[in-house]
This record gives sequence, C-alpha cells and structure tokens, in this order.
Amino acid sequence: MTMTLSPEQEARAREYESLILQRVSSIGQKTIADATDLSISTISRWGDGEYARWCKVLALLGLQVVPDDARCHPADYIDSLRALAKRCLDHESKRPGPLGWD
Repeated sequence: MTMTLSPEQEARAREYESLILQRVSSIGQKTIADATDLSISTISRWGDGEYARWCKVLALLGLQVVPDDARCHPADYIDSLRALAKRCLDHESKRPGPLGWD
C-alpha cells in the first residue's frame, strides 16, 4: 500500500528540508561527516533526496524539526494564549482615556 502525504504534510516536509539545508550550509558538510564518521561525499549525496525523504517521514510521523533555541508547545496551549491576547487587546481598546488624577 502506497501512502501519500497530505498537502499540509508536504508543506511541512519542505519547510523541514529548507531548515536542514540552511543548517548544513552554515556548519558545513565536513563537520557533519566528522561527527558521523561518514565521508564528505556521503553527506553531499544526502542533498540529492535523502534529506527530503527523511523530512517526509518526520512530517508523516507528526514530528517537527526546530532550531535549538525554539520552544514547542501544544497547539491548544498556543490557541489559548492567542485568545487571551486578543481578549486583552479588545479590552484595552475599550478602556477609557486618562482620568487626569496624575
């Protein structure tokens, strides 16, 4: 049975691959080769579809590729924060002007 990714999963896989390729470019293939005990040519060949393949696997599994300094939170938590921020901003716009007590 062949499984295809949804359009959303395909988009996420492309984003993951883009992030990975940026990071590979920033640290260099030699660094990766040294850290993984592989040849530079093997790391170079990964750019011919291996990164894309694994990014699709990650998207299919519902996993993410994020930078070290990123923080990931459940979607319902983020939605709650957005709702709270919107509510606060709505109330701020309805707040009366200064009372002149200063």
